[in-house]
Amino acid sequence: MKTYCRSLLGALALALATTSPLLAQQEAADNGTDPTKLRRTFWTSYEHMDLGTDASRGTFKLMYETPVSPKTSLRLTLPAVAIEAPGVDPGMEFGDIALRATHLLSVTRDRGIVLQGEVFADTAGRPELGYGTIVLKGTVIYAKFLQGGRIFAPAVSHAQSVGGDRQIRETTVDFYYVPKLPDPAWYMTVDPAIIGDWENDRLYSSIAVTTGRAVGKIGGGVAQVYLKPSVLVGGDRPADWAIEAGFRVIGF
Repeated sequence: MKTYCRSLLGALALALATTSPLLAQQEAADNGTDPTKLRRTFWTSYEHMDLGTDASRGTFKLMYETPVSPKTSLRLTLPAVAIEAPGVDPGMEFGDIALRATHLLSVTRDRGIVLQGEVFADTAGRPELGYGTIVLKGTVIYAKFLQGGRIFAPAVSHAQSVGGDRQIRETTVDFYYVPKLPDPAWYMTVDPAIIGDWENDRLYSSIAVTTGRAVGKIGGGVAQVYLKPSVLVGGDRPADWAIEAGFRVIGF
């Protein structure tokens, strides 16, 4: 699995460096970073997370999102998860399948309000590979469109378990920011967050920076690759750092 991850990261890094400027100019209008734009999207990604104390988790995901009305879209996530730790079966198995609905409550030239509701099914092959119960998650996003094409879109989300033996109560305050880059082929998001795990009395923070680039056209949409390193901060953090590599096609 680690060899696969290194190969994927290397291929993505090469693709990031070799994209044509013409494609960038054609697709500057929508690179997938605006949370108020609904578009048909397909993702595949792999994330390696360092859990500390000689443990790590690898997550492979397939995701598909499609608008079902002018203001609403649905996204399905199919994960496969493996944990490498002493005394733990390292085999990869299904994680918790998730279905998310996104609704554009109000969008103007200056700002947008987006609502999201997501359900995580208790489908993991082993208890440590998922929540261990059904979880509902609600999110409110307020997107402010700034001068020069920049976006600041803070969000508040809360995840809550429904039934089952394991209790989940987690709130996240997210400060999503999209800068405007000189080369429109490239995009970047900066994503600091504060997370409260109320069930385990934990409070910690994280920051993730995503850098991506358009690499071609597929099926009428734009293909992109991206890298997303992140770090977690605080004595209560459940992990130390992570890196995600992905490929997606948007707007097909």
